[in-house]
Amino acid sequence: MKVREIMTTDVVTATLDTTLDQIAGMMRDQDAGAIPILDDDELVGIITDRDIVVRCIAEGKDPSEASAEEVLLEEELETISPDVDAEEAAQLMASKLVRRLPVVEDEVLVGIISLGDISAKGDSEAAGEALEDVSQGVKKRPQDSGRGKKQEKPRQPKVAPARAQGKNAGKRRRAG
Repeated sequence: MKVREIMTTDVVTATLDTTLDQIAGMMRDQDAGAIPILDDDELVGIITDRDIVVRCIAEGKDPSEASAEEVLLEEELETISPDVDAEEAAQLMASKLVRRLPVVEDEVLVGIISLGDISAKGDSEAAGEALEDVSQGVKKRPQDSGRGKKQEKPRQPKVAPARAQGKNAGKRRRAG
Protein backbone atom coordinates (compact mmCIF):
# COMPACT_ATOMS: atom_id res chain seq x y z
CA MET A 1 0.00 0.00 0.00
CA LYS A 2 1.32 3.44 -0.92
CA VAL A 3 1.52 6.48 1.36
CA ARG A 4 -0.84 8.29 -1.04
CA GLU A 5 -3.60 5.78 -0.27
CA ILE A 6 -3.60 6.25 3.51
CA MET A 7 -2.20 9.72 4.20
CA THR A 8 -4.32 12.54 5.57
CA THR A 9 -4.80 15.08 2.78
CA ASP A 10 -6.90 17.71 4.56
CA VAL A 11 -3.95 19.22 6.43
CA VAL A 12 -4.25 22.49 8.31
CA THR A 13 -1.04 24.53 8.23
CA ALA A 14 0.36 27.56 10.02
CA THR A 15 3.04 30.13 9.21
CA LEU A 16 6.21 31.14 11.04
CA ASP A 17 4.45 34.06 12.72
CA THR A 18 1.44 32.05 13.94
CA THR A 19 1.35 32.09 17.73
CA LEU A 20 1.57 28.84 19.64
CA ASP A 21 -1.82 29.32 21.25
CA GLN A 22 -3.31 29.63 17.76
CA ILE A 23 -1.51 26.44 16.73
CA ALA A 24 -2.78 24.68 19.86
CA GLY A 25 -6.31 25.76 18.88
CA MET A 26 -5.79 24.32 15.40
CA MET A 27 -4.65 21.05 16.98
CA ARG A 28 -7.76 20.97 19.16
CA ASP A 29 -10.12 21.78 16.30
CA GLN A 30 -8.51 19.28 13.92
CA ASP A 31 -7.85 16.61 16.56
CA ALA A 32 -4.23 16.65 15.41
CA GLY A 33 -0.97 16.37 17.32
CA ALA A 34 1.12 18.27 14.78
CA ILE A 35 0.75 21.24 12.46
CA PRO A 36 3.07 21.77 9.46
CA ILE A 37 4.64 25.23 9.22
CA LEU A 38 4.90 27.01 5.87
CA ASP A 39 6.93 30.04 4.80
CA ASP A 40 5.73 31.42 1.47
CA ASP A 41 4.06 28.06 0.72
CA GLU A 42 7.34 26.20 1.41
CA LEU A 43 7.30 23.58 4.17
CA VAL A 44 9.87 24.67 6.77
CA GLY A 45 8.95 22.59 9.79
CA ILE A 46 6.33 20.94 11.92
CA ILE A 47 5.15 21.88 15.41
CA THR A 48 3.90 19.14 17.71
CA ASP A 49 1.88 19.41 20.88
CA ARG A 50 5.02 18.30 22.71
CA ASP A 51 7.02 21.15 21.15
CA ILE A 52 4.52 23.64 22.58
CA VAL A 53 4.80 22.15 26.04
CA VAL A 54 8.57 21.58 26.12
CA ARG A 55 9.88 24.58 24.19
CA CYS A 56 7.32 27.16 25.24
CA ILE A 57 5.31 26.49 28.37
CA ALA A 58 8.05 24.63 30.28
CA GLU A 59 10.46 27.46 29.50
CA GLY A 60 8.08 30.08 30.86
CA LYS A 61 7.16 31.61 27.51
CA ASP A 62 3.68 32.93 26.85
CA PRO A 63 2.02 30.84 24.08
CA SER A 64 -0.08 33.82 23.04
CA GLU A 65 3.11 35.76 22.28
CA ALA A 66 5.54 33.02 21.18
CA SER A 67 5.51 32.19 17.47
CA ALA A 68 6.10 28.95 15.61
CA GLU A 69 9.43 30.32 14.45
CA GLU A 70 10.63 30.60 18.06
CA VAL A 71 10.24 26.88 18.78
CA LEU A 72 11.01 25.30 15.40
CA LEU A 73 14.10 23.16 15.39
CA GLU A 74 16.91 24.07 13.07
CA GLU A 75 17.51 20.63 11.67
CA GLU A 76 16.53 19.04 8.41
CA LEU A 77 12.86 18.14 8.26
CA GLU A 78 12.13 14.56 7.25
CA THR A 79 9.51 14.24 4.51
CA ILE A 80 8.29 11.41 2.31
CA SER A 81 6.90 11.03 -1.19
CA PRO A 82 3.29 9.91 -1.65
CA ASP A 83 4.48 7.09 -3.92
CA VAL A 84 6.54 5.32 -1.24
CA ASP A 85 5.25 2.11 0.35
CA ALA A 86 3.60 2.62 3.74
CA GLU A 87 5.95 0.02 5.26
CA GLU A 88 8.93 2.10 4.13
CA ALA A 89 7.31 5.18 5.72
CA ALA A 90 6.99 3.25 8.99
CA GLN A 91 10.66 2.23 8.78
CA LEU A 92 11.69 5.85 8.18
CA MET A 93 9.64 6.99 11.18
CA ALA A 94 11.30 4.32 13.31
CA SER A 95 14.80 5.26 12.19
CA LYS A 96 14.20 9.00 12.68
CA LEU A 97 12.20 8.54 15.90
CA VAL A 98 9.16 10.46 14.67
CA ARG A 99 5.46 9.55 14.66
CA ARG A 100 4.45 11.70 11.69
CA LEU A 101 5.90 12.63 8.32
CA PRO A 102 4.85 15.43 6.01
CA VAL A 103 4.12 14.09 2.54
CA VAL A 104 5.69 16.22 -0.17
CA GLU A 105 5.34 16.00 -3.95
CA ASP A 106 7.18 18.37 -6.29
CA GLU A 107 8.23 20.39 -3.21
CA VAL A 108 4.58 20.96 -2.23
CA LEU A 109 2.96 19.64 0.96
CA VAL A 110 0.20 17.25 -0.14
CA GLY A 111 -0.53 15.47 3.12
CA ILE A 112 0.76 14.00 6.33
CA ILE A 113 1.12 10.38 7.38
CA SER A 114 1.23 9.12 10.93
CA LEU A 115 1.87 5.79 12.55
CA GLY A 116 -1.84 5.85 13.37
CA ASP A 117 -2.69 6.12 9.65
CA ILE A 118 -0.44 3.18 8.87
CA SER A 119 -1.88 1.13 11.71
CA ALA A 120 -5.54 1.89 10.96
CA LYS A 121 -5.46 1.87 7.17
CA GLY A 122 -2.31 0.02 6.21
CA ASP A 123 0.15 -2.38 7.78
CA SER A 124 -0.57 -2.54 11.51
CA GLU A 125 2.40 -4.83 12.15
CA ALA A 126 4.84 -2.38 10.55
CA ALA A 127 3.23 0.50 12.45
CA GLY A 128 3.48 -1.39 15.73
CA GLU A 129 7.15 -2.17 15.19
CA ALA A 130 7.85 1.45 14.24
CA LEU A 131 6.00 2.75 17.29
CA GLU A 132 8.00 0.43 19.51
CA ASP A 133 11.25 1.68 17.96
CA VAL A 134 10.20 5.33 18.26
CA SER A 135 9.15 4.87 21.89
CA GLN A 136 12.33 3.00 22.82
CA GLY A 137 14.52 5.53 21.01
CA VAL A 138 12.94 8.51 22.71
CA LYS A 139 13.27 6.88 26.14
CA LYS A 140 16.99 6.32 25.55
CA ARG A 141 17.73 9.87 24.43
CA PRO A 142 18.62 12.44 27.08
CA GLN A 143 16.92 15.25 25.20
CA ASP A 144 13.35 16.44 25.31
CA SER A 145 11.66 14.57 22.46
CA GLY A 146 14.49 12.87 20.66
CA ARG A 147 15.08 16.04 18.68
CA GLY A 148 16.79 19.33 19.29
CA LYS A 149 19.28 20.48 21.89
CA LYS A 150 20.63 18.12 24.48
CA GLN A 151 19.73 19.24 27.98
CA GLU A 152 22.11 17.94 30.62
CA LYS A 153 20.50 17.62 34.03
CA PRO A 154 21.92 15.99 37.12
CA ARG A 155 20.19 12.73 37.98
CA GLN A 156 17.92 12.87 40.98
CA PRO A 157 17.47 9.81 43.19
CA LYS A 158 14.08 8.17 42.65
CA VAL A 159 13.87 6.72 46.16
CA ALA A 160 13.28 8.76 49.29
CA PRO A 161 16.09 8.68 51.87
CA ALA A 162 15.89 5.66 54.16
CA ARG A 163 15.40 7.80 57.27
CA ALA A 164 12.33 9.65 56.02
CA GLN A 165 9.91 10.28 58.85
CA GLY A 166 6.28 11.24 59.17
CA LYS A 167 3.00 9.53 58.42
CA ASN A 168 3.47 9.79 54.63
CA ALA A 169 7.10 8.64 54.59
CA GLY A 170 7.74 6.17 51.80
CA LYS A 171 4.44 6.85 50.02
CA ARG A 172 4.47 8.13 46.47
CA ARG A 173 2.07 10.73 45.20
CA ARG A 174 0.19 9.96 42.02
CA ALA A 175 -0.18 12.65 39.43
CA GLY A 176 -3.83 13.53 38.90
